[in-house]
Amino acid sequence: MIEGNVLEVISIILGLVFIWSTLIVTVGLLIPRRKHPVADRKLRFAVLICARNEESVIRLPVKSIFMSPYPKDRYEVIVLADNCTDKTAEVARAAGATVWEKTVPSSGKGDVLAWGVDKVLERGDFDAIAVFDADNIASAQWLDAMNDALNDGEVIATGRRMTSNATTNIISGWYTVYWDLMNELSNRVRTKLGLSGKLTGTGFAFLTAILEGKGWRTRTMVEDVEFSVQCNIAGRRIGYVPAAEYADEQPVKVLHMWRQLCRWATGCWQVAGYYFFPWLKAIARRPSMRLFDSYIAILTGMSVAFVLLFALLSFIVKAYLGNPLLKSAIFSFVMFSFVAFVGIITAWWAVVLSSKKRRPRWWAVLTFPAFSFILSATVLWTLVFPTRRWKPIPHGNVNPEKE
Repeated sequence: MIEGNVLEVISIILGLVFIWSTLIVTVGLLIPRRKHPVADRKLRFAVLICARNEESVIRLPVKSIFMSPYPKDRYEVIVLADNCTDKTAEVARAAGATVWEKTVPSSGKGDVLAWGVDKVLERGDFDAIAVFDADNIASAQWLDAMNDALNDGEVIATGRRMTSNATTNIISGWYTVYWDLMNELSNRVRTKLGLSGKLTGTGFAFLTAILEGKGWRTRTMVEDVEFSVQCNIAGRRIGYVPAAEYADEQPVKVLHMWRQLCRWATGCWQVAGYYFFPWLKAIARRPSMRLFDSYIAILTGMSVAFVLLFALLSFIVKAYLGNPLLKSAIFSFVMFSFVAFVGIITAWWAVVLSSKKRRPRWWAVLTFPAFSFILSATVLWTLVFPTRRWKPIPHGNVNPEKE
């Protein structure tokens, strides 16, 4: 009996983490959004596109960026062809991009970015670096919107991530809802509150000056989250620029979804471990709400997994100790139902607040808690069986231009 009650208490304590997130969302939604004024100064961008064997989609980001009205002499599209064995480099050059071919083996996207960023810094003629993936489609106003933000005090900013295959199936629909949540109920509200958002892998830009000549240095499976934490510890925030819209293709198969979510979960465990003490040292040296929130935001998603785990263990322990099954199941049922209910409400609200373009089907919103449960399962799975090797997710399953 005591063991079961202890597990229930642990579940409730972990659930209290959501009070902070709920407060952030509530207050952030009430604050009006400030728009960045149009900047006269036009920064020179190095637009880096990471690609490994992406001949079927690589022309999409290249062509979409060249459709921008941003002055052509103020940016260069550079494809980082990572050990490609297909025609990625050839197709990218034909589309008008500069291609840098990497032949040294890479352990992941972080390695490719480090290599590409070093080459950009060596040239020394760029004010900012933008990062995209090979399946991205950038909106025509992306460069202008980022230029305005970086000229208005932001030093690193992320755009509005959307899905190019939102209605293909339920898996791509879940991902669409997930990115709407990140956009509207995380990055947008935190930016309005003066806190820091989080990079989501692609579609972001930063001033080269923040690297201080040191280049891009990440070592985890989630280079975007790691770079976000590095910036936060250094006293910088990630701003959200909703006008900088872009879309990318999401997984549509269970295997690819599981593989990607396991990589994300492994990377978050790595970041939480590698940067806990540097974060403590930074917050002790200069306490700030931004620093506090930046680390709690990482732990919030991971805590869901343990809320569900301890709720399940509570049922198992109580049943083992002889409690009536129905009585033992009540607490666990309430916790799982609460997570599912909150998941549906937040999913619906995020989609309502999102761009009206590229929205998911209603059934993806209604079943979104299933995605949350799967994500929680990967958090627990990778604690024991972490992802050891980065594997790219294949692209080109759909034609994003038809979505």
